[in-house]
Amino acid sequence: MSESIVDRQEKIRAKFASFTDPDDKWKFLLDLAREHKGMDASLKAEKFIIQGCASTMYLVPKFDGAKIHFEMDVEGGTTNPLISRGLGALALQIFNDMAPADILSVDPTFFQQIGLNVGLSPTRSNGFASLLKQIYLYARVFDAISKK
Repeated sequence: MSESIVDRQEKIRAKFASFTDPDDKWKFLLDLAREHKGMDASLKAEKFIIQGCASTMYLVPKFDGAKIHFEMDVEGGTTNPLISRGLGALALQIFNDMAPADILSVDPTFFQQIGLNVGLSPTRSNGFASLLKQIYLYARVFDAISKK
């Protein structure tokens, strides 16, 4: 049986609750960024750029009729792209390879609830919100397609 989206959220919630130093979440995000494999350069098309990010972030969806697989990568910008890449990798830990309806069931305030919004620069906060908005948009579109 595959892991549910709620299970994934609980793992991340527990991880963030275990941080004792405020810098721990940033170290965690940097580790996620370094571990994230990125994506093939051939997928990096302008239509997949997330608007509003300080760095150039790409999010490419692939829908198999049941689940959405996301490819994500970040290139340099006006700030260190590792934090942006870590934020994207964290979002994918929850949303990747999930059914559109499951994605749409996630409370969009989840990331605020775990304290991720505290300490984010306005640019990163806006970029992360744009990434989440795009994930939900893809989920709505693929959910509608799957119901036809």
